[in-house]
Amino acid sequence: MINNPATILDIAKKLNLSKSTVSRALRDHPDISQKTKDAVRRVAKELNYMPNAIAASFRYKRSKIIGLIVPQISYFFFPSVIRGVEEIAHKNGYKLLILQSNESYEREIANLDILVANNVEGILASVSRTTKKFDHFERIINMGMPIVFFDRVVKGLKASTVLVDDITASFNAVNHLLERGRQRIAICTGNLNLLISNNRLQGYKMALLEHGLPVNEELVISCESPEEAEEETIRLLSSPKPPDSIFAISDLTMTGVMRGIHRKKMRVPEEIAVIGFCEDPFRSMYEPPLSVIQPMGFEIGQKSAEILLEQIKNEPYSHNEPKVVYLEGNLVIGGST
Repeated sequence: MINNPATILDIAKKLNLSKSTVSRALRDHPDISQKTKDAVRRVAKELNYMPNAIAASFRYKRSKIIGLIVPQISYFFFPSVIRGVEEIAHKNGYKLLILQSNESYEREIANLDILVANNVEGILASVSRTTKKFDHFERIINMGMPIVFFDRVVKGLKASTVLVDDITASFNAVNHLLERGRQRIAICTGNLNLLISNNRLQGYKMALLEHGLPVNEELVISCESPEEAEEETIRLLSSPKPPDSIFAISDLTMTGVMRGIHRKKMRVPEEIAVIGFCEDPFRSMYEPPLSVIQPMGFEIGQKSAEILLEQIKNEPYSHNEPKVVYLEGNLVIGGST
């Protein structure tokens, strides 16, 4: 059962303050000293305090709703995840409440509060690329709310995770390029604050080293958006020693890579080979169709939902042991390599 959240009265008793003083401190009222505000916020965090509108939701038992937070619904990968989650939720009589962080740390925090206020029984989440602190997720876990992270996961929290075996999949992608005779292989990563980006970069480096090739940091680019990936691709392709192939770690980075190649009027795969993590609808948009590692969005959604519903059924939730599930990303050979 989810733990009852702390109230303003609990904070007031612990600090020997009045309820009105605590309330004004939480609202950052100018009449309250900074020292008192800091003390109130510290104790509020220790006690997992939440505003009344959110705390009130705990009066209810079963809502048959699970929450889902994705960075952006427009990416090709996340709609596939949503389909997988929805299929499992529907089979088990659950409704799905979907929110997007739009790659915003602040909006991600607000989304968690919205889900709790709507009395969801559990949460599935993929973190935004701007998220560097995870106190908001830790607060949810400490409340006893079941939560499962997928794709972009958080290390060090007591929560289950579902993701592709990124290191092996990236190794296989780069190994395929090497077997096709490519030697100067660039990689277009996402934000390196994310575990997924680091793991895919690690697989890239492992493949090069296994073939006796050094890692050339000039061929490693980190991009936050398709526009940045496009400009970085053009810069690489315009350099004195351009790459002969590019590995893009997501459909987002692949979008920018392909735009850059198109602007340079280079032929694929004759002048530049391309491979990346992409869903099937995305890979077939290009001519020739792309060689890809399937990111397994639908399967990740299914597995994440199955684990979450299993945890919801096994009260008390705090007794659930976190699971780490890796799915194998399949290599699909297209005409781009």
